[in-house]
Order: sequence, then structure tokens, then C-alpha cells
Amino acid sequence: MKKGEDRILALKDIGMKFRSINYDSAWYYTKIGYSEAIEQQNEYLAARLTISFGILENGNGNSLEALKYYKRALPTIINSDDHFAKGALYTNMSNAYEKIGEVDHSVSYQLKALQEFEVSKDSIWIAGSYNNLGSRYQAIEEYDTSENYFKKARDLYGQLGYEYYVALINNNLASIYLLRKDYVKAMVYADKSLEGFVSSGAYFETATSLYNLGYAHQGSKEFDLALDYFEKALKIQQEKEDWYVAIHLKNDIAKTYILQGKLNKAKAIADQAYDEALQKGIVLAQLELCNTLSEINNNLGNYGEAYTFLQQSVKINDSLKSDERAKEVLNLKEKYESEQKENEILRQQNQLVESELSIKKRNNMLMGSGGLVAILLIVGFVLFREQKIKAKNFERETVLEKAMAEARAQENLKEQRLRIARDLHDNIGSQLTYLTSLTDSAKRGIDKGEVFLMEKLTQMKQFSLVTISELRDTIWAMNKDEISLEDIKERTQQLAATVHEATDDKTRVKVKGTPANRVLNAFVGMNLFRIIQESVNNAVKHSGSELIEVIFNEIDGAVQIVVLDFGRGFNTSKESTGNGLHIMRNRAEKAGVDFEQESKLGKGTKVTLRVRV
Repeated sequence: MKKGEDRILALKDIGMKFRSINYDSAWYYTKIGYSEAIEQQNEYLAARLTISFGILENGNGNSLEALKYYKRALPTIINSDDHFAKGALYTNMSNAYEKIGEVDHSVSYQLKALQEFEVSKDSIWIAGSYNNLGSRYQAIEEYDTSENYFKKARDLYGQLGYEYYVALINNNLASIYLLRKDYVKAMVYADKSLEGFVSSGAYFETATSLYNLGYAHQGSKEFDLALDYFEKALKIQQEKEDWYVAIHLKNDIAKTYILQGKLNKAKAIADQAYDEALQKGIVLAQLELCNTLSEINNNLGNYGEAYTFLQQSVKINDSLKSDERAKEVLNLKEKYESEQKENEILRQQNQLVESELSIKKRNNMLMGSGGLVAILLIVGFVLFREQKIKAKNFERETVLEKAMAEARAQENLKEQRLRIARDLHDNIGSQLTYLTSLTDSAKRGIDKGEVFLMEKLTQMKQFSLVTISELRDTIWAMNKDEISLEDIKERTQQLAATVHEATDDKTRVKVKGTPANRVLNAFVGMNLFRIIQESVNNAVKHSGSELIEVIFNEIDGAVQIVVLDFGRGFNTSKESTGNGLHIMRNRAEKAGVDFEQESKLGKGTKVTLRVRV
């Protein structure tokens, strides 16, 4: 019987092997291993077992819980000389971040993982990194590059004799062909994957092959077969208790029923899945099911329910700050404005018709009068003439108002384009220039080896993600003629939540005060938020303060926002020329925001922003 460290590692490996068979057994053996590591005061092995807890949580769809375990293990693993353990931890963190939609963190940790595996010359984990990179490229719709990475991973796994991982990659290739709508090839690869998982005894993983077969048959309009595969996959995911995937599968079943015209069946399973998504807090599933339920209720004639789910979908989209949401909101806004203009034109036309009918009615009354014909004719002629003049004046005013409205719209559009062009040039343009510089540097240093190139690629990716974030902020502002202080407070609260998670709640950001009922133009509002964002990020990075406050006030008719930390502070005479401070001052100057920064050593830093509305 193994003893000491060998026994703990054996228990860890047994727990991970049971992951594909029985999760209760997996937890059982992992907990025993962790307890023995604690008893032996072996901090390193305890960290390795902590990573295993995270893997099990992530496998159950609890990615946020998984990240807590990973972050707990991170300091010990980083301080070790075990490159394999570092790479494995980075890979698992990358997978968890991908699952919760934080692409920047996911890519960063996957690149770190690949570097560690290359140092350790571990072929199987290099293959795993290729597989994960294939997934990342798939997510951004670079299908050719994704397919190449998957095939590199599959070939390397095949050379090493790992049937399970070959099956896994075949299933990923099936996903690529599904996205390309090549359903025949998707079925071929999914069948190969299913066969590989069955022969390697990986029961739980067969679910992924089954639902890819379901998607392929759904795309080929073989709906009964699609439902059969989806339901088999759902049964396995429910046994595994992976609610994230199970709820999405119920949505796929509902969509298949819609395609068959079985709306009541679709509604029943979609309602059930939506309740489960709310209970489990799975936001992306809530979004998909809101859209599905809106479509079902609309087709059933339940227009009130359809509208309610549509509103909830828009609300979730807004919270996710999606680019697609921004585009859709813009489309809805344009549609609404067009309908409003059409209604106004119809209203004006009705007024003209009513005016003309009134004139005709008066004329008929005049013609029917006997005794006062001459007088009434004169009066009628005068009234008729006045009404015609009024009608013509009204028509001219309507045309003039329409022309003025169009002119105002054109002017607003011109101002918006200039504002967007300015922002793109000042912010995103500079990021892309830096990316070009990094590319040139990578080309010149191509003979310096893979580590140098990987560092440059990592920098390029990080700056690309920053550029994407800047672009999203620009789109958010673009879809608003005005940005309210309430909008800015809401985005600051979202920033606070991100800081809490990124620092594992070691740094808390409190957003205080009630914003005045004021609005700013989009350019000022966007830059005001970016200055707040930069101030908070600086405090998180440099102050060492456990608490950061963002306070909204209105003083003497001006909006005032204070960002305050209670950290180490700095000598303003020595550190006032930093690039971050320069960028904030530049933003404030362009947007007409008064900017002040005060700092005292040992007491903290205070940034005060004022803007008159």
C-alpha cells in the first residue's frame, strides 16, 4: 500500500478518474486526499487537491466556485518549481473563465499554460493547450485556424495513444462543421467521437457527442432524431448534475418542438428550463430562454407574455454589455422613431381631411338656406376662403416642421459621427498603432525563439482585448444621445462587482450617493465614466487600500464625483507625470470636466471630478 505523498497523489488521481464515471466517488477520494495532505502539513499537495475540488465544481457547472478553489491554490503553486502543476492550474482557470464569458482572462491564462508545458516538455498537455486554443479561435469565429489547432491536438493525442482525447477532439471538429452548417461532416465526426468515448468508458462525455448529433439532425430537418439525441444527452447531464448544460439542452428541445409546430410542448419544457435557470442563477440560459419563450407565446397569441419576456431579454442583454445588444437596441430605436414619424404624418393628414370636410359641410348649409342667400353666400365665401388659407398654412407648417426635424436629425447624426471618430482616433487608434509596433517587433525578433514570440503574442492579445473593451464603451455611448448619471452609477456598480471578483473580495468598491436627475451628452458621459474607471483601477493596483469609495453628489448646481481610497498614497510632486494621470487629465479637458487629484503619504488618494450640466 502506498504511503505519504505517493498515497495522496494516488487518491487525487483516483478522484479525477472517477470524474467521468461517478461524481460522488470523485468527491469522496479527493476529500480523503486533501484531509491527509492537511494532516501531513504538506501545503503543496493540499494546493494540488484544492485544484481538484475546482475541477469537480467546474465540471458541475459551478465555474465561480471553481475559481475560488483555483485562486486559493494559486500562491502555493506559483511559488513551486513544478511547471506541470502551474500549467495545469492555468489551464483550468482558463476553462472556468471561458465558461463565465470572460474571454480576456481565459486567453491570458491559456497562453501562460502553454508556456509552462513547453518548458516542462509535456506532450499531452501541449496537445491540451492546442485543443483549448482551438476552442478560443472557434469562439471568435476563426474556424480555419480553430480546425488546424484541433487537428494538431488530435494528431498528437493519437501518437501518444490517448483514445479518450482523440474522441474529445473529434467532437470539437464536429462542432466546427456544425457552425459551418456542414451537417453531414458534423455527423461523421460526432459518431467517431461517440464511439471513442464509449470504448474508453467515458460515460458522461458521451453526452457531448449526443447533443452534437442532435444539432446536426436538427439542421438536416430530421427533428424526431434530433429530439431523441437531445433527450439522451439531457438524461446524462442530469445524472451528472451539470445544470448549465442541462438547461441549455432543454432550450434546444423546446426549439426543436417549435420547428415541428408543437408549441404547447415547447412552452412546457421552456417554462421549466427558465425556472431552473433563475433558481441556478445561469444568466446566459435565462437570456436564451427569454427569447425562446417570447417566440412561443407570440406564436400562441399570448402577446402580453411575449412582450414581457422580450423586455426581460433586453434587460439581460443590457447587463451583459453585449455588442449585439447595442446593435439590436439601435435597430429598435430606429424602428420606433420611424413609426412615430408615420403616426405624426397620418395625424396631420386626418386633420387636413377633417378641415376639408368641415368646409364642404358649411358650403352645403349655405346652399340650403333660402331667405338669407346673399348674406350667407358672402359669409360662406369669407369663411371658405379663411379655411382654405388656414389649411394651406397648416400644410406649409407641417412640411416646414418635417424639414426642420430632418435637419436636426442630420445635425445630430453629424455631431455623433464626429464624436465617434474623435473617440476612435484618440483611443482605439492608439491601441492599434501599438499593436502594429508589437507585430513589427515580433517579426524582427523571430529568431529569438518561441518564448520571445509567445510574450509578444500575449501582449498583442491583451491589447486587442483592451481595444475591444474601448470599442464596446464607444458603442454603448453611440446608442445614446444622452447618458444619465444613473447610467454612469450603474456601470460603476458593475465595475465594483468586477473588482470584488478579480481580487477575491480583498478590495471592496462602495458606490455611494444618489445621482442627481441629470443627463450629459454621450461624449461627456463616456469620458466621465472612463476617468472613474481609471481612477478605481489605479487605486486597486497601487494604493493597497481594502476599501475604495465612489461618491456621487450635486454641489452648487454642478455634478461632483469623488473617487477615494485609504491606502499608501504618493508624493504628488514626484509621481504626477505618470501616463495614466496624463490620459485622465486629457480626457477631462476634452470633455469639459474639472479634474483634481490629491494624495497624502500614508493617508490615501482623492480624485474629484466636477461637470456643470
